Amino acid sequence: MNLLLSSRAVYRVAGRDYRELIFFSFMAAALFFKFYFLEYEVSRLVVRVPLSVAASAAIVAMFVLFVSLFWRRGRFALALLLDFLLTALVITDILHMRYYSDLFTFHNLGLSTQVGEVSESVFALFSVKDLLYFIDIPLLFGYFRIFRRISVHPFFHRITLRRCFWTLLLFAAAVAVLSFHIRTYNKKVPGVLRSMWDRPAVCNNVGALTYHAVDSWNTLTDRAARPKLSASELEEVRDWFGENLARQRRPQGVFGVAKGRNLIVIQVESLQSFVIGLKVGGREVTPNLNAFAKEASLASNVYNQTGSGNSSDAEFLANAALYPAASGVAYTRFAGNHYEAFPKTLQDNGYRVFAMHGDRPGFWNRGHMYPALGFEKFISKKDYVNDESIGMGLSDKSFFRQSLEMLTQERQPFYSFMVTLTSHYPYNFPRLMEQADFDAGEYKGTVVGSYLAAIHYLDREFGVFIKGLKSSGLYDRSVIALYGDHNAIPRWDSPTLSKLLGTDFTKDYNWRYVQRVPLMINVPGVKRLVWNRKMALGLVNLPRSLALLLGIDFNSGLGTDIFDDSEAPVIFRNGSYVAGEIFVEPAKKSAVNVKSGEPKDYAAYAGMTEKVRKILDVSDKILEYDLMPELYRK
Repeated sequence: MNLLLSSRAVYRVAGRDYRELIFFSFMAAALFFKFYFLEYEVSRLVVRVPLSVAASAAIVAMFVLFVSLFWRRGRFALALLLDFLLTALVITDILHMRYYSDLFTFHNLGLSTQVGEVSESVFALFSVKDLLYFIDIPLLFGYFRIFRRISVHPFFHRITLRRCFWTLLLFAAAVAVLSFHIRTYNKKVPGVLRSMWDRPAVCNNVGALTYHAVDSWNTLTDRAARPKLSASELEEVRDWFGENLARQRRPQGVFGVAKGRNLIVIQVESLQSFVIGLKVGGREVTPNLNAFAKEASLASNVYNQTGSGNSSDAEFLANAALYPAASGVAYTRFAGNHYEAFPKTLQDNGYRVFAMHGDRPGFWNRGHMYPALGFEKFISKKDYVNDESIGMGLSDKSFFRQSLEMLTQERQPFYSFMVTLTSHYPYNFPRLMEQADFDAGEYKGTVVGSYLAAIHYLDREFGVFIKGLKSSGLYDRSVIALYGDHNAIPRWDSPTLSKLLGTDFTKDYNWRYVQRVPLMINVPGVKRLVWNRKMALGLVNLPRSLALLLGIDFNSGLGTDIFDDSEAPVIFRNGSYVAGEIFVEPAKKSAVNVKSGEPKDYAAYAGMTEKVRKILDVSDKILEYDLMPELYRK
């Protein structure tokens, strides 16, 4: 009896009952520390931003305050349910971190069908100590069961006007803190909260719970804004594909000239066409690429078609032959789709297909997207010996060396899709500048000067890689393709680039023209491939072109091939396009020669503009409604 009275004294002071306050305070603290420890795990991948703690505390407070205003009899059940669901979210993130080095995203709920296939991997990743994350739930349950009996008053109080006022005031303060934090980060890195190209970085800047709140909002708005596809719209897409398939051909002297060979495709970070053959202070910037271009067939009129997905968009174009997403990033929004992509086609024809990249598998959601595209294996940073890091990940020197060793051990024929990393903006990584051994002269210390040094470093390591392919015997048994993924120099530094190249980049048409990326295709032992060098091309044309060389029909996607002289337009995500040498911008109703700036009659391109609009519409519908299974139903 005395114990019960003393307990009442502790929890009821001067007529006030603190049991509910203690319950919610403990719940809030437990949830906060769960997400704090999760963020600590994430911080091992990217630099931690201490202020993210404030965002996490604010959003935890919002959740708990919301529950505290719920109907009294349902308050306890809702509190425990919320605690359980948020804890399950933490565990899901932890398992994703262990397997993908990335956080869970609601966009990937479409991948739930793969859970059965990887269930053993999931259980292997789970640790008994992970159960500690749930320990507060039975403690809260026990606290409620025991201490609701120490008073004749209900454990949970009624909602008075005074309580409602203070709770809503605290809720508003938490919203203000969270909103300020989100706005500040979005201003610092524009577009990152929409595209989510690096989820761990977002988490470490705004907190794990805030990341998930924004991610769930993105997912809901994407789906809510999507109208149902009508039968007539589906039939239009089918008709377009049928007509496109009927136009496909097998050009003589091209189809099957490299039948049975391996395929090595190298996507080079930020490689633009203007550096090929360029000399600074009498020294070649890219001597090895120049030599490779002489052996290979060089397409110097390839335009950068990427959208907000940058490198991931280039990969998507070069492997799926589809255009970037109209909003957001295809790699993060549509990883749950079904594709009839180039890697899958090669796999169906007996090839081993794998991707190689010295970054985390979670960056750009590659860990999810590569399997969707048909890659059997993704050799990422966690699979390499991290003996040298520069910038964002494994150095190109180490990447090429270790990748070569792996290639020599692979069953042939194989398709190896390799993505370099070191020549990434802002280029001036101290270790890179030390190893580059390139004097940029008067451009030293500028973005352009650092870029030239970074590309010179890439060029040197590429040369070592080619020598290794030759000495191993793989060179003569392979098709080797190399291309740049996207532009390198930001518009604000165009005056420096203008000085280097002697071109006036205040004129938009000159700036558009310099955004070209090189494409080189080498079939050792075969005469240089023949195509119209003046024809404008895009990476969307690459998959079918490579398939033709290997003697394989690739009828998926929206690209033609580089051997087709039909002057197909090079389409950009905003609806503008290049037709031959004419750059057409429907939004401005303008058409100019991309080399000379000479104005052209925009009305003359009305038919082409409608064709471009239709192609982008078809690509968007394929992504938004996951139509590949419908179009290629066997």
